[in-house]
Amino acid sequence: MVDADSYTQKIQDWYNSFRFLFVNIGLKLGYSKNELDDIINKFFLELLEKKIDTASIKNPKAYLSIAFRRKLTDNYRAQKRNHFIGLDDIIEEYYEPSVQEMLEQIEADKELIIRIRQAYEKLPKRCQKVIYLKFYEGLTTEGIVQKSGLNKRTVYNNLFEGIKMLRSELSINKAAEQLAILLSLLSLSFAKVLFKF
Repeated sequence: MVDADSYTQKIQDWYNSFRFLFVNIGLKLGYSKNELDDIINKFFLELLEKKIDTASIKNPKAYLSIAFRRKLTDNYRAQKRNHFIGLDDIIEEYYEPSVQEMLEQIEADKELIIRIRQAYEKLPKRCQKVIYLKFYEGLTTEGIVQKSGLNKRTVYNNLFEGIKMLRSELSINKAAEQLAILLSLLSLSFAKVLFKF
């Protein structure tokens, strides 16, 4: 039987040798540094309590790495089991709007699309073209440069000017707060048939 002092020293040596390896393993699995410090310390304290036969372990790195991964798995399962979902969370997650709410939202979206289309049609053709390529076709600035033949600075200027004019036009129509939605709805509101470049 191994005496307690030499066993403690062996565990301490392993701790010093493999702590950073275990931190890296845990970080790759999504744990924070603080969580890992606690888990690693508990892992080595449990090793101290178990009094395993260290002489029979031929490859301590492999043995401890596997044991530590199992510890992380057990810790994850325990956290998942203890995660309590409140009633408010369930209600919010499974909330389904009424038919009336959905119809009202569809009407509001239709009105917004009409206002966006009207504002878009007031833009100069060069701004329309760049905004179409950026938000409908999803091209990068470099892609717009290649497809349109404009230089990069002109593309930036036309995008800036077009968005500024849309913002101004929509604020006149009391829809400035909808500009964020504008960029996502552009692709929905314009058919390719309308644009001939």
